[in-house]
Amino acid sequence: MPKIEVNENLFWNLLGKKYDWKTQTELFEKKLTFAKAELDEKPDESEAADKRVIKIELNDTNRPDLWSTGGVTRCLREHEGAKHSDYSKFMSCKGNLKDTGNRYAVVDPALKDIRPYMVAFVISGKAIDDPMLIDIMQTQEKLAWNFGRKRKSLSMGVYRAADLKWPVHYVAADPDKTSFIPLQDDKKQTLREIVENHPKGKDYGWILKDFSKYPVLNDDSGEIMSMSPIINSATLGQIEVGDKELMVELTGDNMENLMLAANIVACDFYDAGYEILPVKVHHEYETGFGKDVVTPYYFQQTTDARLSAINKKLGVKLSKEEVLKALECMGNKVSVTEKDGDLVFTVSPAPYRNDFLHEVDVIEDVMIGHGLDNFEPVAPSDFTIGRLLPITLYSRKVKNIMAGLGYQEMIFNYLGSRKTYIDNMNVDEKDVIEIANPMSENYQFIRPSIIASLFEAEAQSGNAVYPHKIFEVGKIAFIDPSENTGTKTIQSLGFLAASNNANFNAAASEVSTLLYYLDHKYEVVETNDPRFIPGRQAGIMINGKQAGIFGEIHPQVLENWQVTVPCVAGEIDLEYLMANEPKEHAEAKTNAPAQAVKNNAAPAKKEEPKVLSGEDAVEHFGKYIQLLVAKVTNIETNPQGDKLYIETLDDGSGSPRIIQSGLRPYLKEEEILGKHVIIAANLAPRKMKGVESHGMLLAADYEEDGKEKVELLTAPWAAPGTPVILEGQSVTEKPAKIDIDRFCKIDYRIVEKHAQAAGKNLVADGKPIVTEKTVNGEIS
Repeated sequence: MPKIEVNENLFWNLLGKKYDWKTQTELFEKKLTFAKAELDEKPDESEAADKRVIKIELNDTNRPDLWSTGGVTRCLREHEGAKHSDYSKFMSCKGNLKDTGNRYAVVDPALKDIRPYMVAFVISGKAIDDPMLIDIMQTQEKLAWNFGRKRKSLSMGVYRAADLKWPVHYVAADPDKTSFIPLQDDKKQTLREIVENHPKGKDYGWILKDFSKYPVLNDDSGEIMSMSPIINSATLGQIEVGDKELMVELTGDNMENLMLAANIVACDFYDAGYEILPVKVHHEYETGFGKDVVTPYYFQQTTDARLSAINKKLGVKLSKEEVLKALECMGNKVSVTEKDGDLVFTVSPAPYRNDFLHEVDVIEDVMIGHGLDNFEPVAPSDFTIGRLLPITLYSRKVKNIMAGLGYQEMIFNYLGSRKTYIDNMNVDEKDVIEIANPMSENYQFIRPSIIASLFEAEAQSGNAVYPHKIFEVGKIAFIDPSENTGTKTIQSLGFLAASNNANFNAAASEVSTLLYYLDHKYEVVETNDPRFIPGRQAGIMINGKQAGIFGEIHPQVLENWQVTVPCVAGEIDLEYLMANEPKEHAEAKTNAPAQAVKNNAAPAKKEEPKVLSGEDAVEHFGKYIQLLVAKVTNIETNPQGDKLYIETLDDGSGSPRIIQSGLRPYLKEEEILGKHVIIAANLAPRKMKGVESHGMLLAADYEEDGKEKVELLTAPWAAPGTPVILEGQSVTEKPAKIDIDRFCKIDYRIVEKHAQAAGKNLVADGKPIVTEKTVNGEIS
């Protein structure tokens, strides 16, 4: 969040009162909350009074008017009831442009595609003192760095207006033929030399490096004032304490932002007792506010809020008068009308604010203006238990897999510009959601794809060692007429790999690996997406629907992003994948009771199934349970499961059977291999850690030396495929498949070394199944 350092004397003078640090610090901190701020550090009282600095941290980035001493003090004054300043004395508006006299500037048409817009005004009336000069420079830097995206979208310059010749000219200059003496230097340099050698040129030269001409500001005599947005000149651009007339100019690529910043600075100086003189700037092209722009200029739109909505959102019952008072003490002008039995407050924000986008923003101002202490705390009436959403858990699983594939996770904004999401990606804008009233063109669209965001990072990574492999799991949104809202938001995986040998086959391999570990079968189809090279792209089809796409990125897209190495990328709809998980995989996560965990490595079921007893249990076994003798012919470990063995068995059917068991922590491979074990043969297959398991090995639990041990149930005398039945019961035909719930409807245990089910001994080929070490215990 932005932090500002303010001269203590200047702060108290603009505030109109002083707080004692020994007795009123807590009160001062409370007052700062009305400006969405907090005290970061008190002044050092050992310093001279005129040098003390108060450090304040701002907690809101959508109020750049608060990033200055004048802004914070104005907010606190008005909240305590101070009269609003009359900015209309110098503020132009539609249909009422102020007279500018000879204060005039002209913009070179050649700047349209470089740094197209300029606004300006003049500060006059009294000499600038040292605290005010420091505050000017701080405000200039905060607006340019935070609001102006490190000077790229907005920068501000201040000049000695008394010495310049009007009109001022904003021109596109040859960087090798135009020269001046920059601030913090004593020799003349060309524009290119300044960019390459001057400290400010090294910091901000990247903004201009791709243009053949650089923006320069000079007066009518040809004296250079600055190279925007890099550095002022050491002549007209060198302001000093005692100067009585200053010109302020702002240049950038968004006229609305320039106007707002100009209004902020002008209102700050007006409140400090200075006169503001408007300046007209002529553009040969349209700016959105006409070709001739006179600033400061009031351009803000009104916003309505209903009394019923205000009270509902805040949970109170404020009166018309209370709402009016709250809004006005936040610097707003308000009118009230009645509509459909409800009061409607129409808010005209102050010229230094442009943060009202919706009714809820007005409600926030009401809340702050009314005072948080005036809202009675209310305990929640409902008790809820927090939990992670299924899509969050699924997304974490996907992230782990991508990290295992060597990708690095990234996080990006969901809002961006037309250039980022549309132009650079060669896509049609018809399905891209556009913000109706964006604060900036840089946040005008909601991203329709993660791939564009990944390219934002890749475009800045040309000096990093290749290969680059990055991904993000996050939200995307797009227009979808089938939805009630007309739009759809989904959780998506996007990935991008950049290297000299990046190709379709490599991408296909990684998609295959990802979907293998997500237990999804898929097909690929030919697609025609302009982001990818024709014939080197594929759609991912799952259950007959396209769930994603991958391929080699088109050379035009690479050129748009100035990426110089081949790239492959892809995107997959995770919500569709989760909703279409294979049935057996979904069941495995919910249907496995605790006693089956060792043998089938499945999570526990939320509720244990009801266990049958007596004749019901015996009847259930005869009707549903199929146990067989099987010989373990091969055993290996599952590389994806640290507790899992993969056993290959001969069950007498003539085809090998694969079963996974969680016996690895308890038994060595040689203790299992070659054994004639007892298996639950008709369990539905369950895919775990990428391998499908067809059944379950039965084992007994016992303790030895205080440690839990496991003993397999075996029938070494019985041939593979021999049925294991209840003593006295005959072999009957069983259903093909049952789920684990049905299997666990009866009790399985060891009684006096005899294996039992449903209270009766288990036998194979007429002989009872007995254990060597387990006397009494559970079968699992």
